[in-house]
Amino acid sequence: MISYRAQGLGMLHSTLQYASATALLWAWQFTLGWLYRPSLFPAERLAAYTIFMAFAFAFHPRQRFLHLLKASPVERFRFTFRQTALVFSILPLFVAAIKDQSISRAFLFSFFPLLFGLLYWTNTRLPAFLSAFAFRGAHQQATLVVGSPEQVCQSAPWLRRKEAYGLHMVGCIPLPGEPVPPTVDAKLPCLGAFCDVECILKTHHATQLIVLEVPTDEDIYFLAALCDRLGVRLLMVNDLPNRLHMPLVFTEEDGLQLIGLRQEPLECPANRLMKRALDLVIALPVVLFVLPVTNLAVALFQRRQAPGPLFYFQRRTGFHNEEFLICKYRTMRVNNGNEAEQATQDDPRIFPAGRWLRSHSLDELPQFLNVLKGEMSIVGPRPHLPEHSITFNNATRDFKIRAFIKPGITGLAQVEGFRGEVKELKNLTDRIRSDLYYLENWSLSLEWKIIVKTARQLIHPPKSAY
Repeated sequence: MISYRAQGLGMLHSTLQYASATALLWAWQFTLGWLYRPSLFPAERLAAYTIFMAFAFAFHPRQRFLHLLKASPVERFRFTFRQTALVFSILPLFVAAIKDQSISRAFLFSFFPLLFGLLYWTNTRLPAFLSAFAFRGAHQQATLVVGSPEQVCQSAPWLRRKEAYGLHMVGCIPLPGEPVPPTVDAKLPCLGAFCDVECILKTHHATQLIVLEVPTDEDIYFLAALCDRLGVRLLMVNDLPNRLHMPLVFTEEDGLQLIGLRQEPLECPANRLMKRALDLVIALPVVLFVLPVTNLAVALFQRRQAPGPLFYFQRRTGFHNEEFLICKYRTMRVNNGNEAEQATQDDPRIFPAGRWLRSHSLDELPQFLNVLKGEMSIVGPRPHLPEHSITFNNATRDFKIRAFIKPGITGLAQVEGFRGEVKELKNLTDRIRSDLYYLENWSLSLEWKIIVKTARQLIHPPKSAY
């Protein structure tokens, strides 16, 4: 119910703004036509501009209306400026597309200051007027809230914001079995105990009941039956994320409502295809033109400072925790002891040129071969040794979630500085948090952002690169 009210107010606001802007467009044209004849152009063209201008007012998100209702003059000014700029970009684009010679620049550039003033006035006056007009009288919802004192205090700002949608909060009552608190909120007086809910609903003529948590099965049945019998709307807040202490994702698939723990954009085949195409576009030129040159240079450094094989192959855990052989330039001396030991800042196993290669991440270049083989991606969580994966997984519960996507040569954690030796638990949790953010919020723009930041760090490496 609340979402429909919010959507309707947003639509009304956008429609009235569009109607006002259209009226201003026609009025200003006829005014200039009366004062300045050359500015006249055919009415059918003006009608076309009116229709095309509708695209600038076609979007009416719920939060925009609520934001305008509570916004400061500066915030309204900024929003109005963005609206005007959008119209200003759309109309000249249409003029250029149809090659209209009849419209004058004087008309266009004089129209937009007037449009800005009109939109600012409507953004200031319309929201409060529409809210009061649409939800007056019988459309006011006298609302009773059920919840613990802590829940009521936490939800009080949200409840007050919903007054813009015609919700009048008459008071609150505690959860079943809880004592009646003396005072919870100045605007939400406690009206009695849960056992008196029917009497309270009737006494205050409440038409809506909001429960701030999912009750037990017995209480749900009782409240649903009571509200249906009294003709009262029943809304229940889904508090499962608070109970589980983690965000949840609600989806519907083939008639079933499912609950998941996270969004996964890369489960979309089209997104995976775009990511793979980007991997190949970058990896192929690197393998064909860059690796031959770096192979020769690194081989010369190794021969002088630490003779041995050019490449270093090591088992790592990757996609779905499957092991694979990662390929790197060898930066340590041969026969250097336990390979599972993490590299430290002044690790004696690393020869001088290898230290420089590691600080600039150039030892990772051969991993583009792993990218071509499909074992890795350019961007993703960094793969770890199987021994480290076991240790890290025991230290934090989210570690293996990173394996939902392919490991990467670079990643969000690396460009944010969470790389190098894991000295304490915070180093690990910061890294995992960044990797999970990437997994849940993947987009091509985020992919490119990480790649660009990685390129910068090749030139100016962070202190944690060793």
